[in-house]
Amino acid sequence: MTSNRYHNTYIDGAVCFWTSSIINHLPVLRSPTACLRVLETLDNCRARYGVKLLGYVIMPEHIHIAIWAEKSSTSQVFIRQFLKMTSAEIASLASSAAEKGNKQAVDWYEQFRNRARQGARVRVWKERGRAFPVTREDGLIQKLNYMHENPIRRNLVTIAEDWKYSSASHYAGKSALISIDQFDW
Repeated sequence: MTSNRYHNTYIDGAVCFWTSSIINHLPVLRSPTACLRVLETLDNCRARYGVKLLGYVIMPEHIHIAIWAEKSSTSQVFIRQFLKMTSAEIASLASSAAEKGNKQAVDWYEQFRNRARQGARVRVWKERGRAFPVTREDGLIQKLNYMHENPIRRNLVTIAEDWKYSSASHYAGKSALISIDQFDW
């Protein structure tokens, strides 16, 4: 078992339930284009790092994902690279919109630049994402229900599977924007 300075816990063979928020809770993920880029990156990182994607939801200002990898170090690398790549994608979208005169994008991109540290040009995600290990099937079901009910709690939809930026539709037997991996305890 390893942990980092934020007390995130990673356990070999456990499901990693991850939560990250956009800095200042900016609702940049209200953009369908941004959501699709995040999903594309999630799918690409899953293939690149060999993790199993068990669930996800993209909310206007945060995300939840559930992944599994045999080694916890793989989960950590996956998360780090996913956040780095999506940060670049989201910042690029904001920069492009700002260049076209979108005042909100100008403000958001400036906030991304102001939060950058250690030589980075921008910073989109809050520093303190949260990793929570899930070691039992009932715990995974609880976390999946929690993430899938987020859009309902926020009055974005009335039925979880209607939120298209979520794996809830997969679990309801419908198609999802990206596939969910088979997983057995």
